[in-house]
Amino acid sequence: MPAGTATGSAQQLVPVMIWIHDPTVLVARSASLGKPIIVVTLNYRLNMFSFGDGTDEGNLALKDQRRAIEFVKLHITPFGGDPDNMTIAGESAGAVYCHAHAVMGVSARQCILQSGTLYLSPPRPKSTAETLIRSVSEHLAQAGGWTLRTAPVSVLLEAQRKLQLESFYLQMEEPLEGWQEATCNVERVLIGDTEYESVLWRNGIETLSPSFISDAFDLAGEKSAYLKRHYGIVTDRPVSCKLGALDLLHDARFSWPIEMFIQQHRSSGRPAFRFLVDQPNPWQTSSRPHHGVDLVYLFGGFDFSFDHAAQRVSAAMQERWITFVHGHDPWEREDSFAFGPVGECKLLSHVELAARRRVRHFDLLRDIGQERVELIVQTLAAGRSSLLN
Repeated sequence: MPAGTATGSAQQLVPVMIWIHDPTVLVARSASLGKPIIVVTLNYRLNMFSFGDGTDEGNLALKDQRRAIEFVKLHITPFGGDPDNMTIAGESAGAVYCHAHAVMGVSARQCILQSGTLYLSPPRPKSTAETLIRSVSEHLAQAGGWTLRTAPVSVLLEAQRKLQLESFYLQMEEPLEGWQEATCNVERVLIGDTEYESVLWRNGIETLSPSFISDAFDLAGEKSAYLKRHYGIVTDRPVSCKLGALDLLHDARFSWPIEMFIQQHRSSGRPAFRFLVDQPNPWQTSSRPHHGVDLVYLFGGFDFSFDHAAQRVSAAMQERWITFVHGHDPWEREDSFAFGPVGECKLLSHVELAARRRVRHFDLLRDIGQERVELIVQTLAAGRSSLLN
């Protein structure tokens, strides 16, 4: 909370941003701009602890977050926050959760989705979750007669490690059904990606043969030849195949969903602001603007004095985010805004956007259909993501 914020006065309440997994620099920046905000961070159950044991409700992480958001709305006024001007925000998995909350009807006016929507990690059937729960339960029973409710934390984590359970997901429940067509229950959305989101799968894709990648693209059916041509899938060119697979993963999990989300939100008469983070990692520019680098610039917890371009991007992102949280337009509604490269921050025309993202490929993905594209993505990506890339 910025110093000097009045408490309890209806005339001086300031906007609130709830960040789903240290924004102190952003708060200080908001005060220096004369646009103070309060930022609230929250914790929630992770891994198996968020999954439930199959005998009661699941999606415990989502429910933890919902309870925290409701708590903030109820109690933020004495701290100087405006309960009617709240923004939920998150990156990657945090953005997936924010999208879910917006679909389910969150007590917030706005939403910020950085590098993630429900398309990144779609809700899975309860039967899939039940299979996972049964596998862990059987392991715990054999290990010492434990259950998911009685096993010590160390035992549960060890079971998770031995069963190689590295990622968890939302379970489908009634409020999430039809989420692809659902209109989000927030007024305004700020949404975007970095240029190299698919770095998440780089190490995994490196292990695949060109023939495996080609076979995965064949799952597109009669459009497979066109898809391979668009993404450079040629079996006697291993590097091209792997780059093409990564490009498809970026498009299918990030850029294309962003376009679909924006079109749907705007069709309901509400604004959606699209951004691109194209400034590379300031410590290793050859690593490109990878997944997560937007957080480095947004929260500004590092000394960028060695890189003036990074300083400009960080300052611009903070100012635009704070403007949005205050309920103002961060840029013209129909345009996209780019942060970087070389420190340049500017509006993009539709032509310029198409030069930075594979917008023309989206029509082909749409023709192939979401179901087939998802099958290709699962074949290429399942079990191959890593933050160590």
